[in-house]
Amino acid sequence: MNHSNIFKKSAVALAAVGLFASASAQADSLVLEQDINSLAFTVNVGGQQDDVVAGVFNVDNLTTGSSFLAFCFELLQGVGVGALTPPGLEFTAGSAVNANTQALFNQSYATLDFNDATAMAGFQIALWETLDDINLSTGNYNGWTGDTGSIDEDLALLVADTFLGNIAAGAPATGNYNLTSWLNGSSQDLIQAIVPTGGTVPEPATALLGALGLAGIAAVRRRKA
Repeated sequence: MNHSNIFKKSAVALAAVGLFASASAQADSLVLEQDINSLAFTVNVGGQQDDVVAGVFNVDNLTTGSSFLAFCFELLQGVGVGALTPPGLEFTAGSAVNANTQALFNQSYATLDFNDATAMAGFQIALWETLDDINLSTGNYNGWTGDTGSIDEDLALLVADTFLGNIAAGAPATGNYNLTSWLNGSSQDLIQAIVPTGGTVPEPATALLGALGLAGIAAVRRRKA
């Protein structure tokens, strides 16, 4: 999430919006609690360095009286100030995402510990990369680094790389999700995962991320030694 320019768009971000097909044309008033369990990063976008925050939003839908968690689906668009306080902003619900985004959710969403900032940031970065080339080092989004150089940020990038590697390798799914996009022209677009009717939510595979974290800490320490 880019906070340097709250209304900035890019050609890449606009292209990502084109992935959606507005299915229901439903407009709901959403209020966001910004950047829960977030970490800060710097990324090269088309030759320009941008500071972004990677985490997850708690979203209150004032139209339906419900709440849900959602990730940013538009790297260079900031959150419109109206989305942070009631009555919120009108977001249009849509559907249809590219195959890599769907694979990311089906393979890895069930593994997430939503209280773990490293997992949240890693998934968010991987999600942004599904809109590019699923590679942290190449494409329009590249050169990812932790903004403060912390171990947590380094581990988040390892988590993101693991998730992206699963997509490239065609790893098996751990769940099946319907993805709903929430679109607003003056605020960051969001994506929400919904378990299909009659489906079940797998238990979070926290052991997987725990093992990854231990291995990552060792790798980071070796690199910094």
